[in-house]
Amino acid sequence: MTQEQLTIFLLLGVMLALFSWGKVRYDIVSLGTLCAAALLGIVPTEGLFRGFGHNAVVTVAAVLVISAGLQNSGFVDFLVSKITQYGKTIRSQMFILTFAVAVFSAFMNNVGALSLFLPATLRISRLHKYPASRLLMPLAFSSLLGGMMTLVGSPPNIIISSFRKQTMGAGYRMFDFFPIGAPLTIVGVLFIVLIGYKLIPVRKPSTTKDELFEVNDYTTMVEIQSGSELEGKSLKDLGSKYFKEVQVIAYVRDSVKYAYVSPFLILQEKDRLILQGGTKQVQDFLRLSKLPLSGSVPLGTTDFSGEGVVVQEVVVTETSNFVRRTAKDMELRSNFNVNLLGVAREGARLTDSPNRIEIQSGDVLLLQGTPGSIQEIVRDIGALPLMERGIEMKPTSTVALSIGLFFAAILLVTFEILPADLSFTLAAVLMVITGVLSLRKAYEAIELPILILLGSLIPVSEALETTGAAELIASKILSLAGVLPNWTLVMIVIAMTMLLTNIINNAAAALLMAPIAISMAMTLGLNVDAFLMAVFVGATSAFMTPIGHQSNTLIMGPGGFQFRDYWKLGFPLSLLVIAVTVSMIMIIWPI
Repeated sequence: MTQEQLTIFLLLGVMLALFSWGKVRYDIVSLGTLCAAALLGIVPTEGLFRGFGHNAVVTVAAVLVISAGLQNSGFVDFLVSKITQYGKTIRSQMFILTFAVAVFSAFMNNVGALSLFLPATLRISRLHKYPASRLLMPLAFSSLLGGMMTLVGSPPNIIISSFRKQTMGAGYRMFDFFPIGAPLTIVGVLFIVLIGYKLIPVRKPSTTKDELFEVNDYTTMVEIQSGSELEGKSLKDLGSKYFKEVQVIAYVRDSVKYAYVSPFLILQEKDRLILQGGTKQVQDFLRLSKLPLSGSVPLGTTDFSGEGVVVQEVVVTETSNFVRRTAKDMELRSNFNVNLLGVAREGARLTDSPNRIEIQSGDVLLLQGTPGSIQEIVRDIGALPLMERGIEMKPTSTVALSIGLFFAAILLVTFEILPADLSFTLAAVLMVITGVLSLRKAYEAIELPILILLGSLIPVSEALETTGAAELIASKILSLAGVLPNWTLVMIVIAMTMLLTNIINNAAAALLMAPIAISMAMTLGLNVDAFLMAVFVGATSAFMTPIGHQSNTLIMGPGGFQFRDYWKLGFPLSLLVIAVTVSMIMIIWPI
């Protein structure tokens, strides 16, 4: 083992440990790994950031924009609203939902497809009094299975295609993944709907906001007394002294409750203020203001909504800028005019003061504000609403244009008229120029963390080959495998990639395993396609942990899942995926 090989192995070991730890986001870990690799001389400093202009990075960004364009046109929402009307029994609706999500995921971002069906799925769960956990996990896993059917189904597909182009001179075409991805999707969905759903623990997170968020636990009512220092002054004027640690989320005046609280509200005698804050913060306020408590009044979430004010549940995504921050850090009230009424995690409410809780991905937040302010904060912090829109969804005038541009891009790639990066980028640009998608929404659709991960790890992945590290790992695997038949080598590659993708990002797993798989195939003179397909399936099969894929993280809060719940369905599903994949590879891409 050379010094360079030892160095890159140690560097990758630290990177994997940080990925598994989860305290530092994967894009920062990846960028740090690239910089460290340059400082250690593994990656040349000249052209260090060339990975950010790689065709795989460009293609992923373009596909995210196109996916947002289709959704923005109203076409996708319209289809979802129609699809979710079918099926009279819970089992039939489970099949329709999982199959539909899989099909959508083949052509758009996996998380985007899942988020479209999430509100309708929760509504169906409440309607049938059926555990949400047994609908949400099949939905998430189906989004991963569906992503295996096309080139644009998920980032690992695009990455594997770029490796094939480097190795064999041509990447995969649009539907080259279909002969393996389609059987996997069909078999996987049928297994989940017919058998697998029984393996999912029946978690019973409260199905209504009042059950899940006991707002009485962190609200207090006080009354303004005659002669009080607060009387005759606005909340804005009093804020720096009295309302830094507690906030007014509603008030009662002349027996009328007002859910919307303006910062310019002038407090009057006998006004009753509903305050939100932790026990210590409320006690400090009472001591400072010398105001008496106004008795105990049972409050539900409906008490914080009214004319022009709504209460909305949202789930925090993995890429949200709210993760690892508190509402106090984000200054929700001053920046968005929104109150955080409660936080739930793994199906149970957190009893600490909501504004002091450090938010994690998958948390469900109960927000109060105007519809416009709620919409703004959902967009800006990167959260997803858990309630269906209260209006009938209809396609807009741009629907034909968005579909036309999308399918034109697919045809150009399918018939190899244009490469994927150029074709999809052209479609994305035309969507903005023609008004299908605003420039702001186009930029919002691009997930910078995944692009930073890709751009950072592509040079590191190349270093695995240039240092001979990939060849060394491949030779060790082959020596351990001994005289095993070739199909077992394919199985080993799938299993290794699956193990990685369940603890780190799926794109990172593909970038690390592809060079090793290629070295194994070339060493034995076997079909490179068979081994690349093994990596592609393994990288997309993050079924055993909530951290393996954003889809899994997204359902954790609404489904009330615990970390250990995922492997109960994920492990047998992974074994089934391995069996079907090996069989299909031996037929479609014989070794």
